[in-house]
Amino acid sequence: MAKPTSPIEETDDNLPTLESLADRLGKPEPGLLEALLDGTSESQLVERGRQIASSRVLTDVRRLYATAHACWSGASKDKRERLRGFSPELLALAVEQALALERLLDAHESAGQKKDATRATRDAALRETLSRALLLRDQAYEVLRGVGGSGKEAREALAQAVGTAEDPAALARGLTQLAALGTRYLAQKKGPLAVRARLMRLDKDYVERLEETAREVTQAAKTAAARPAGQKVTSGDLDRADGINLILLEQIVRVFERANEQDPTVPRLVPIATRRLFSRRTRKKVTGAPSDGASGGGAADEEDLLEDDDAPV
Repeated sequence: MAKPTSPIEETDDNLPTLESLADRLGKPEPGLLEALLDGTSESQLVERGRQIASSRVLTDVRRLYATAHACWSGASKDKRERLRGFSPELLALAVEQALALERLLDAHESAGQKKDATRATRDAALRETLSRALLLRDQAYEVLRGVGGSGKEAREALAQAVGTAEDPAALARGLTQLAALGTRYLAQKKGPLAVRARLMRLDKDYVERLEETAREVTQAAKTAAARPAGQKVTSGDLDRADGINLILLEQIVRVFERANEQDPTVPRLVPIATRRLFSRRTRKKVTGAPSDGASGGGAADEEDLLEDDDAPV
């Protein structure tokens, strides 16, 4: 008799969400995760989780855990016997850890988006400050050029004071030096230079404005270069959570795989997004007893979802 076709895992969009599964299964007992991970180091969890993106892990667990729950809920006593190694408590723990990974990923991505937005805001503020400061510097150059007169010494002093605007530090330094030159000119209370200062409207308020703008440029540059506060969720946190979820997923997938070998009406939970972590190999299965004097039974090759049946999780 031909072997019945194994039902493929559900792909219906109406499958329950992780949240609804958690409501149905209830909260797992404390200590279950620690017992399951006993003997597994933190570095092993992180290394395993580093192999794949969190989003891919979540893609598979959302689908496969819903299928596993549906199968168990409608399973007869005999079918549940085939599913030794699986329990609602194990699934509840797996769903809880999947939800924890989902929250971590959301927090990590939100922090990244906030970081990008903050960086863009700071860069825009720096550009605006530099643009305004550059215009003021050029204006101050003309004012002080008119006040200083056409003498060679005055022109050289002005050229040295204005400097360059190749970076924020240079621009701030030029504004400060122009303010110092203006203060020196204002100290002359009589004579042609004092008259030219009145004509050009060079006064103490203008000099203070140059100094204040120089400080604003320096502060804007520091703010733009500053690193944002450390994110609450690091890549290591995500990798660890991925590792935990992969251990739970593998355990459940293995049980359903073995149950399917005994009872083809038990669905195989076939990972798709995480498929490359579950390498396939050829598994030999005896298909019948020897006949017609043959020395041995025939064997059929079957692809096995798991890389090493006997390897510990």
